[in-house]
Amino acid sequence: MKARFLFLIIIVIGVLCCRQAQAQAVTYGYDASGNRISRVITLNTLRSSNEEQPTGEEEVYSEVLKDFTVNIYPNPTKGELTVDIAQLPEGKTASLWLYNAQGKFILQKTGLSGGSERLNISKQPKGIYLMKIATKDSSTEWKIIKE
Repeated sequence: MKARFLFLIIIVIGVLCCRQAQAQAVTYGYDASGNRISRVITLNTLRSSNEEQPTGEEEVYSEVLKDFTVNIYPNPTKGELTVDIAQLPEGKTASLWLYNAQGKFILQKTGLSGGSERLNISKQPKGIYLMKIATKDSSTEWKIIKE
């Protein structure tokens, strides 16, 4: 009887801890010489499937590199994703590649000269994707979650 009660208490504590768990990601940016020039720490609270999702503002993830700033939202996404590339010097372009978790190539955009770029991955299955954005001098990688 005591063993069952103890087991039940452990399960309840585990469930309560998981509901309050947080996911953390740290992303670093490097210059062409390999020096770290930026760090972005993202902290998200995980929600159980029956909790209401927040409405209103979308959370924007951002990284400042040597010569440009990248903002990506919403992440996680249901299919539409916006990539903002700001402060890209005149005459310089960026390229974007998207891969699934197995490393399979999904899409590529080249010649991005700044501004907003909308990506539609609604036909892709739910999961984790890797996005790489690069100029001649610097690059950054992002984890994209499709719900």
